Amino acid sequence: MTLAVHIDGPASAPTLVFLHAIATSGELWRPQVEPLAQRFRVVRVDLPGHGASAPLPDGATFADYADAVADTLSAHGVERFSLIGMSFGAMVAMQVALRHAARVERLVLACCAARTPPPVAAMWHERMAAVTQDGIETQIETSLDRWFTPAFAAASPQTLDWVRAMIRGTPEEGFVAAAWIIATLDHSALLPTLTMPCLVLAGAADKAAPEEMMRDFAASIPAATFVALPAAHLANVEAPQAFTDAIERFVDE
Repeated sequence: MTLAVHIDGPASAPTLVFLHAIATSGELWRPQVEPLAQRFRVVRVDLPGHGASAPLPDGATFADYADAVADTLSAHGVERFSLIGMSFGAMVAMQVALRHAARVERLVLACCAARTPPPVAAMWHERMAAVTQDGIETQIETSLDRWFTPAFAAASPQTLDWVRAMIRGTPEEGFVAAAWIIATLDHSALLPTLTMPCLVLAGAADKAAPEEMMRDFAASIPAATFVALPAAHLANVEAPQAFTDAIERFVDE
């Protein structure tokens, strides 16, 4: 299956591939495109059932999402790349790095978990039921509350409207499919097998993926560097300059 992609920057430059959070799309990476596309080929993938990408068949796993990403990159002539994932996109990125390790030069995992404990899985099932019964609108304001600090939300109404529109535009089928596999997440045994250089980015105010949890997450990866950013969950939006600078420093090492 080939997914929708958005490509910016010189074709001959090193490639950075970006995978977005649930209920968003490749558009989430807009703050990173302009600064990074001057030096890199920036490839933003719409994950299955999000943005302009069709959903995968029922019962698709993280491995299926990862293979769809890898197949899409091959279709666009992208064989070697650094991979950046945010939240759900980072969960998929871990599987890409496991299943297609020879293609991943460097790995950035932002604001994500390696395992979904039972109480959190129950919350995801509640969210799936709400979307199935009453639509994606049920997820908008609660997601924004989790994704941004109150101070940022109050000071940035246009940015919140932009993210609100991405959530509202997410197909319900795509959200439910992604939520279902997030509820099954257990990549704990995968982390020690990630042998490429890895950057783990946390939001210092992130309640969904707390900084302390992310530090432990990074400690399980052999070649990981940890950086905390002044943001909640969508750190690339709330702290775009710090997020972009961290990626550039890491890729340039």
